[in-house]
Amino acid sequence: DKPRRGHISAYFPSREVRARSPHRAAVIKLGLFAFFILSRALHPMLIDLSKQDGKILYAKNTPIVMNKVLTLILMNTCAFIHGGIDGIKLCWQPRCMAVFGFIGTMYAMGDFLEMMSMSKLSGGVYQVLLQTKLLITALMGWWLKGSRQSSLQWHILFSTFLAMSSFVLVDAATSSVGSSGSSGSLPLMGLAFVTLKVAVSCNCAVLSEKYLKAFSDMPLFAKISGLATTWAMAAVFFSSMEPSVKENGFFHGWDHMTCMVALSFTVKTVSTMYLLQALDSLQKNIGEALAVIVIYMAQVTLPKFGKSFDLSVFLLAVLVVALVKTYLISPKPSAKKKTSTHLPAQNMKLVTLNTERTPFTQSFGMDSMTCEVAGVLPPGVFYGMLGGVYPVCGNTHPSSPTHCELLMLSHPPVADDDAHPGSRGAKSPASVPFMPSESLTILGHVREPMPGSHTNADQCMQDMHQARAQLSERFTAQP
Repeated sequence: DKPRRGHISAYFPSREVRARSPHRAAVIKLGLFAFFILSRALHPMLIDLSKQDGKILYAKNTPIVMNKVLTLILMNTCAFIHGGIDGIKLCWQPRCMAVFGFIGTMYAMGDFLEMMSMSKLSGGVYQVLLQTKLLITALMGWWLKGSRQSSLQWHILFSTFLAMSSFVLVDAATSSVGSSGSSGSLPLMGLAFVTLKVAVSCNCAVLSEKYLKAFSDMPLFAKISGLATTWAMAAVFFSSMEPSVKENGFFHGWDHMTCMVALSFTVKTVSTMYLLQALDSLQKNIGEALAVIVIYMAQVTLPKFGKSFDLSVFLLAVLVVALVKTYLISPKPSAKKKTSTHLPAQNMKLVTLNTERTPFTQSFGMDSMTCEVAGVLPPGVFYGMLGGVYPVCGNTHPSSPTHCELLMLSHPPVADDDAHPGSRGAKSPASVPFMPSESLTILGHVREPMPGSHTNADQCMQDMHQARAQLSERFTAQP
């Protein structure tokens, strides 16, 4: 089916624009990046401006509830414009609710923690502390998935943590100078809320990016609507638990700035979901870091904040941004090299060589030989040269490391293929092949031993195929 006319593209700029005018596409993407920085900077600033005497007087979750209501109305309106009633049905389909509903609940928890953090911290400090997501993501990846960081990256992350800690302490100290009654002490509860917020956000970002791309057949407005539904329900639950809502009502303490906070939440929600598809993770993280400087410059410029310029605080903010960018462009740790399957050539003297097939290989029609060597063979399946001229694949006897079974790589593996000139047939007597030297040279390892019940004709064919490939690789890699 062709997409509906006017359907919102998942690519911005669209692939058509990028193909027709690369310069215009670059300008559009730069504008999108600037919008992203401003949206990340304005949101915590508006929450700061909504405070009275440094405190949030309205119930902290009420703007989140209104934000989700506005988001639902906006997304369903978009659905109706683009698809009529059928478009609205897409927003409420069970598949959409099941997949994106859980993520929406987690996002609601993140918003709750954000408001709790902002009630204890200024917008600039909050945005700086959000950069701990790099460290937390690295630690979570190391703990849960074993993801590695290079030594350089760990040093940068630790330096970033020190720079952020210095920013918070210096900013708190300089703020306390101009505000009477303020102790300038480190807001430990605010730090705890930010840490939890970052942990939840990291998980939400991973899930959102995964399912936004996995369900590419679903319109973006349907995805956001599914998120917003359970997001709103969870936000209503959180707000109903707040004492101020129970005692004074839902809109107690609201003014025009609270309405702006709710509106900024809506813009942030919609733009985040769309920008997850339009910007890569590098641009997104750098944009959030640059928002730190935008917030600080706005705070020292606007009289409402009452903050004077302090060069040490500004330089620390720039340092945090620089360290974040350095981390993001630093080389990733190279994947662990696979242990080489090529062993140093081991030349072993043949003690005996029997060309009669064993009952085991005979049961599924394979030509094989058994031999005994004056040495210890590697466990499992190996490859090498018999007599210095015949490439073979060998399987070491599990209980006797001096005995093995050999399959000739240059001969057809199935004995009963009489049509092939190289086959000796099941009934033809076998003779010992001519060998310049009575030796078995081990060249490499194919696999570890496995129970006999797992070894069959298919497994033998697979072993021989891998042995041929490794033998070829070994000789072609040599100068």
